[in-house]
Amino acid sequence: MKKLLSQFGVDGGRSEAGARRGSALLITLLLLGILMTLALGVSSLVIREIVVTQSVVDANKAYYAAEAGVEHALLGLNRKLAGYEPVGEFSPPSENDNGGSGSGGGEANPALASQTVRAVDPDYAFSYSTSNKTDAVPGFPDDEPIFVEQVAVSGEGGSLVADCRPAGARTPFALALNKQQFYEQCPRATYRKLGLNETHIIPLFSTDDSGQPQNVNDFLVQYYLNVRDGSQFYGALKDLRLESFDVLRWKLYGKPLVDSGVQRTESIADFYPGVTNNGPQTPVCIGTDATIRAVSGNTGNGIEGETCIFPSLSKKPPSSDDVAAGTDLNDVTLWSAARECYMTDAGLGVTGGALIKGTTVGDPTGCQMRDFIDSHRENYLILTNMVNPTVLGVANLKDPDQLARADIYYRVLARKPEPGADPASVPRLVKDFAEISSFGSSAAGRAVKSLSVRYKAPGFLPVFNFSLYKTRDNAPELPE
Repeated sequence: MKKLLSQFGVDGGRSEAGARRGSALLITLLLLGILMTLALGVSSLVIREIVVTQSVVDANKAYYAAEAGVEHALLGLNRKLAGYEPVGEFSPPSENDNGGSGSGGGEANPALASQTVRAVDPDYAFSYSTSNKTDAVPGFPDDEPIFVEQVAVSGEGGSLVADCRPAGARTPFALALNKQQFYEQCPRATYRKLGLNETHIIPLFSTDDSGQPQNVNDFLVQYYLNVRDGSQFYGALKDLRLESFDVLRWKLYGKPLVDSGVQRTESIADFYPGVTNNGPQTPVCIGTDATIRAVSGNTGNGIEGETCIFPSLSKKPPSSDDVAAGTDLNDVTLWSAARECYMTDAGLGVTGGALIKGTTVGDPTGCQMRDFIDSHRENYLILTNMVNPTVLGVANLKDPDQLARADIYYRVLARKPEPGADPASVPRLVKDFAEISSFGSSAAGRAVKSLSVRYKAPGFLPVFNFSLYKTRDNAPELPE
């Protein structure tokens, strides 16, 4: 029996030990499953974070690639003359090429640059293009809507008139107009403001793809003063008209087409008056071609009701008697001549390269805008607001409402190509802002970024942009 119990006791111990070993195995498997679940969960989170981080890194690479395209475009704009339109692209360089192409100016050492790019990160690319030419200054897009909001501005006699102000596409109650509608419904907004004593410089050329300037020979400047007649003159001046006062100084300067081996710049200049009842649709016009009109650009009628008023050297616009007498108002000698002509050869028989001052008295040769433009290159137009604020009753120059009376509004129009002709066949003006579009990519094109940048070239004022001005001796005394 004992032997039997002993035998049973031994067998019972073995069964208890086996049970303990089975429980340990189950617990181990359970813990292993939990640890594996935690590991898989953590791994999933880590992998997800890696993917997100890589996406952010790729997006940043694409962004900086696009920014590199903008920098290439800016380099091209700063290396070339006004109106240049840099365009190019850069792809990952291989072992046997330098990578990249375009007209943006390029790297100083493309081979070294490509080695650097390949060493840092060869997996990115960018392309860029620039829009920097227009038919008018200020310019507006031909094929895109122009968004405006209606506002009230001060009109003649202190009344309020409806006007437009450029707005964004998301501006509440903004109106979307095409270019024709914009010029017709918002004429004031199509002009650029020239403040008192302010000077603007407009290049009368633009640069082609090879970097060579193309002269704008056919242009028209339209301007009007912020007062329409003498109703806002004061004191002893209340009975005078705008024709009695010079308000705008214009100057053309450029390089002679005939290269004599001497670097020189020549110029013509004059002061032109305001004109009674001038306005956005009845501007004073000067330039080389009176047939140019806003919007239509060629020989069409342009804006409904638009009429040019042409000043003359006598400070009086052509009268109705001149029209009845058959005077050709498109004759530039009537409205685009200069009384100051600083040239080495102004058609007056002067030789030897000495600068001379010409005159339009007796022999106007050499002092016409048309003659100057046709005989010079890389020309610039300088416009300066020379309004006498006292004449317009501006007693406080710090009062914006008073100071606004002295504002001049102007636009410059260039001839457009004929319908169906190549847009590049006619030289164009330079935009106020060069519009740069750049696209960058990384990770074999899986991450893409785009940048749109507007760049205004820094202004300059030539040291020779001097002005000698004397009022008429018989001008009435100004009020105290």
